[in-house]
Amino acid sequence: MYKYLSTLTIFISAFLIFQIQPMLSKQLLPQFGGGASIWSASLVFYQVMLLIGYFYAHNMGRFHIKLQVVTHIVLVTFATLIVVTEFAAPNLTNWPPTLAVFVNLFIEIGPIFILLSATSVLLQRWYVQTASAQVPYHWYSISNLGSLLALMSYPLVYELLFSLEQQTTYWLFGLISYSLLLALLIIFLLKKAPDLSRASIQTRPVALLKGKGQWLLLSALSSAMLVSTTHMISTNIPPMPLLWSLPLVIYLLTFSYTFANKANYQRFVWAYAFIFSAFAGLLMFYFGSLFNALAQLIIYSLILLTAGMVCHGELRNKAPENEQFTVFYFYIALGGVLGSLFSALIAPLLFVQIDEYLLTLAVIFSFVCYYQLKAKTKQLKFTLITSSIAWLACYCFLAVNFNQYNVATSRNFYGYLAVKDINTQSIKERRLIDGTTIHGSEPLNPNQQFEQSYYHQHTGVAKSLAILKQHSALNIGVIGLGAGVLARFADQQDSIHFFELNPAVYEMAKRYFSYLENSEAKLTVSLGDGRIALKNNANEVFDVLIIDAFTSDVIPAHLLTQEAMSLYWQRLNENGVLIVHISNNHIDLLPVLQAHSQHFNKAILKFSYQGHSPSDIGSDWVVLTDNQAFLNRVSISDLSPIKRYPHSEQAMWTDSKHSLLPLLKF
Repeated sequence: MYKYLSTLTIFISAFLIFQIQPMLSKQLLPQFGGGASIWSASLVFYQVMLLIGYFYAHNMGRFHIKLQVVTHIVLVTFATLIVVTEFAAPNLTNWPPTLAVFVNLFIEIGPIFILLSATSVLLQRWYVQTASAQVPYHWYSISNLGSLLALMSYPLVYELLFSLEQQTTYWLFGLISYSLLLALLIIFLLKKAPDLSRASIQTRPVALLKGKGQWLLLSALSSAMLVSTTHMISTNIPPMPLLWSLPLVIYLLTFSYTFANKANYQRFVWAYAFIFSAFAGLLMFYFGSLFNALAQLIIYSLILLTAGMVCHGELRNKAPENEQFTVFYFYIALGGVLGSLFSALIAPLLFVQIDEYLLTLAVIFSFVCYYQLKAKTKQLKFTLITSSIAWLACYCFLAVNFNQYNVATSRNFYGYLAVKDINTQSIKERRLIDGTTIHGSEPLNPNQQFEQSYYHQHTGVAKSLAILKQHSALNIGVIGLGAGVLARFADQQDSIHFFELNPAVYEMAKRYFSYLENSEAKLTVSLGDGRIALKNNANEVFDVLIIDAFTSDVIPAHLLTQEAMSLYWQRLNENGVLIVHISNNHIDLLPVLQAHSQHFNKAILKFSYQGHSPSDIGSDWVVLTDNQAFLNRVSISDLSPIKRYPHSEQAMWTDSKHSLLPLLKF
């Protein structure tokens, strides 16, 4: 009975930990502009809390088991009360984004997260001490299975069916259930008081910082691979719980599989598998955006799977079978924190691109070679050496050619940018590249036609502005600056107010492009999230609002919710026009905009331009308005047919309930 109760408690604690992660991270997206770095920063927080939890569990071993169980249940009770009380987080808008994420999350769930994280290690120790048994490492596998179920169920069930408020209620119910189970387990233990008095606490002190380098490094590598893989995927596909959960599911799956049975990891097999993964990772780093969303998810997942199997398989091989198991778990958590810190905080300071992805692959490749070169098989040794040399040669070739057009680069919390001068036979222009997406370009030759852009005169935004300018001067609001190309459509009598989240984009636009400097209009640029800025700027009324807030191939979902749309119509005059850029390789946003057009009783038009040559960039723009004079002037020949989705397929996004999963293009 005690074993079943322990494993159930461990399972539920793990489920709660990994269910709250995507839930709270999704809540933070609007506050920080909807970027993928929210999840990277959140992962660092979660792993720091996990480390503290393991440290707490390790040091509890210094006390008598009765004191351990009583102390733990008292702390869990107080932490649960803190969560139920729901303390409001302070306004941290002006704080550094990563620090603000940390503070928000700690206020929300810090104490209870630490205690939940300690559950698996504590219950394993209590079992070893009371039953005089070997370390039940398969309980760690059960813990990971609970985590897997939580991560898989969130995007596929909870996010689709329930609002954030409902999700929070169900999570609190689960937390109370966990507390009751833990109390029942502790009552069971205390009834065994005579036996506990003879239970060994710890035969000798265990040093935390002595000769555990491989535990630390293998754990750090797998964690760095997890964070960098998530970042790579989210560069091209919108950040959402599904994309956050999938890499973490694979990470935990490899942990669960390798720790369930030591024989599950076959070093020879996974060495060959990782060779293919290393080359696939190199291919995806430079050419991943050429694949569709499904192909990217599959390839990145397989690469992470082989890397996780190598790291976690070697960790299981080196796991101690004595009282050092709490130190072992501590070092796994410490390595996880170091790997996440490197990928999420240090790497952006060192690398302009997500080079930590390739660096982590290279180091794991080195470990594979280190372990396998001791093998007796000459064929394997030759394969590893040859593959290593070939991989390095391919990397050098691609790195030189991929970066040959770079004029300037920048990377910060919001992503990485590059200014490139493309000077080929068919293309001669300067481009601002955000991730893998062109966010504006300027001809290198002033006399060159302005056709290879999202913003030339044949696009929906240019045609719409041309029609509106026939009537009067315009006050234009634009969420998303890019290279500032839209400034060229404003005349001397017009005003244009840009809202830009990423300060680096503004610096690039000012320094390397001429649109802002040469514009005749009255220009204003406000740094910060566009929706927040519009909310705080209640006195400004626009004739046109343009939503063009890409981050690579991503439009932040919080800019397209019902609450956001309501704000836009408050900031537009009675004949206002809302123009939304929906060009996207992976998401079909029409069901969202159709739902909004019906809810707000606005006409919806679509302009689609596909270009006349392979080098031309196609674009899709949607206009929402009830300005009848504007609608009468639009030429039918300029419009593209709109697929009319039935009401059941429309997506009415709100701040508390929206999912990108049904809108993915596969």
